[in-house]
Amino acid sequence: MILKSIRLENFRIIEEAQLDLGRRLTLLSGANGSGKTSVMEGLSITLGSVLTHLPEVSGRAFSKTGEEIRQFENKKAPYCRISIETVQGLKWDRMQKRDKSRNTARLLPSDGCGVRELHRYVDGEMIDPINRDEKFLLPVFAFYGVSRALLNPPYTRKGFPKTHQRLEALQGALEAHVSFKSAFIWFYNKENEEFRHKQAEQSFEVTLKELDTVRRAIAGMFPDISEPHIEVNPLRFVVRQGDELLDIMQLSDGYKTLLAVVIDLSRRMAMANPHLDDPLAAEAVVMIDEIDLHLHPSWQQRVIGDLLKTFPNTQFIVTTHSPYIIESANNNLKRHQIRNLSIESEEIRQLVPLDPADTSAYFMRGTEGVEPLMDTELGLLDDRLIEPFNQLTMLFDRMRDIELGEIQ
Repeated sequence: MILKSIRLENFRIIEEAQLDLGRRLTLLSGANGSGKTSVMEGLSITLGSVLTHLPEVSGRAFSKTGEEIRQFENKKAPYCRISIETVQGLKWDRMQKRDKSRNTARLLPSDGCGVRELHRYVDGEMIDPINRDEKFLLPVFAFYGVSRALLNPPYTRKGFPKTHQRLEALQGALEAHVSFKSAFIWFYNKENEEFRHKQAEQSFEVTLKELDTVRRAIAGMFPDISEPHIEVNPLRFVVRQGDELLDIMQLSDGYKTLLAVVIDLSRRMAMANPHLDDPLAAEAVVMIDEIDLHLHPSWQQRVIGDLLKTFPNTQFIVTTHSPYIIESANNNLKRHQIRNLSIESEEIRQLVPLDPADTSAYFMRGTEGVEPLMDTELGLLDDRLIEPFNQLTMLFDRMRDIELGEIQ
């Protein structure tokens, strides 16, 4: 399931906005409070309808207090609504009413489609195959908010579940945080399962495909990290960096923030579609708020490309304050334009080509709506975040000129 568009009405700060989503990448930039996170929350709430309809999985919904309904001049709008359409043409929407009065009811739109078609789709494509024990593709959704660096590893094995069900891949997936504790427990149990297979086959070469999926994702995103595994006494998730074995909690915030996302996402994809040769190549919708969070500028320049390469069929929807992120996306777009030319530079050859047709970008303007940043003629992004950066350097240049006596 890949999303084609989202429409928001009276949702938080946004009065009305229609966003066409890129098949591979959608970038949202803008000032603080401009509505970037509102779009992510709106997607999460609407996708929550899929999760809620599945057995033993909880999704997201509007708050009972109606705090998502847009407020203007101390007055709430009659309703808020979020509508989604997939590339397959499936449509559904979620609506929250201000109250149950008749006057409010008269102001509600009459063109809503609700979730009936969605439920019919989920029944036919997911629930019925589960009941018939048939193979099917389970779509993965995940939302990672700005609190994703706050990990919660367990410190004791007490209460660890012994088995895992396929639909656990979606449990808590839209809650805006990394479920690192769940990933930790899953990794621990899978390592024990892998060890039993090694003993049975009497070979240390035997590995478990689900674990290999996570290991490959980590290797693809972190070339300097290897040997991810669980150690006990004390209980901890350990990786090798250089010549040292380090507890993941000893890593810098940049490493922890991104590594936790990669572990959680690849674990969900391995659980969701274990029958696939490469679960990382399955379709997924992943939202990452402030993708540049805690990342050094040099890392910001490659994180988009690394994600696109490691998860080749995932639709990424991300927000950013960083011109490095925007410009790195332009490098990937330019790489697509010269994909058929002879290129000697290894640095350029390693860039992931990004088709402009699979890319969207918007500058969020709060109550003023959204502004597309994709120049369809050039196939590149208009980087509005460069302007304040240039202003900063210009101010420095003016002071330097004063110092040199060139300006009196």
